[in-house]
Amino acid sequence: GCLILFGCQKTKHKTIILSKAGDNYIKWIEDKNIVVLDAYNIDNTDSILTLADGIILTGGEDINPILYGDTSNLAVCETINHRRDSLEQKLFDFAFRHKIPLMGVCRGMQMMNVATGGSLYGDLPTEIGTDVVHRKNGEVMHDIFVTDTCSLIFPLAKDTFTVNSWHHQGLKEISGYLQVVAKSHDGLAEAIVMDNAFHPFMIAVQFHPERLGKDNPIRSQMRNSFYNAIGYQKK
Repeated sequence: GCLILFGCQKTKHKTIILSKAGDNYIKWIEDKNIVVLDAYNIDNTDSILTLADGIILTGGEDINPILYGDTSNLAVCETINHRRDSLEQKLFDFAFRHKIPLMGVCRGMQMMNVATGGSLYGDLPTEIGTDVVHRKNGEVMHDIFVTDTCSLIFPLAKDTFTVNSWHHQGLKEISGYLQVVAKSHDGLAEAIVMDNAFHPFMIAVQFHPERLGKDNPIRSQMRNSFYNAIGYQKK
């Protein structure tokens, strides 16, 4: 009896790895049959990767510009976390190779681009101007518009959304693996999907869905798409 029960439990539970956990991410993605693991605080990355049903690259520090070959950006970078850079590259590579669903948030979207050969702006206000303010002493709100239909991220009823924003870097040269599906009015990429010729499910946004209100349509659309991609039926 125990074995059968254990078998049922095992198929019902799903394990999601966050590259670096925070309360907002956990609240956004947790559910009673989901196990959330924080890769940043677990020493043996290899052992948890084998458990992963899905991976989320979360927001955080600037990515080391050496990873995309632009040393001039070193001068404008704020804190760089080398351990995190290498951890997230490893998580990304594993998800890519094993076709594991992956979502990126803010820095996570930038990492998706860098890990597949794209580059970043070092400092948006000085490089593309301030027509759209992407952060000001913390989080700000601005509009984005959908440039390509993507029901994985956006409810289909509208093409303009107001999102929260807290970053000073962004996607410059877009990797050939990725497609931009939303932009802000200064032309900056705000949402991307990986071409499914390369991977069945990788999506990312430059803003913070985990900090948008519980009823926000993008917050729930992304979570539901991700659940669907990892084969999780919310009870």
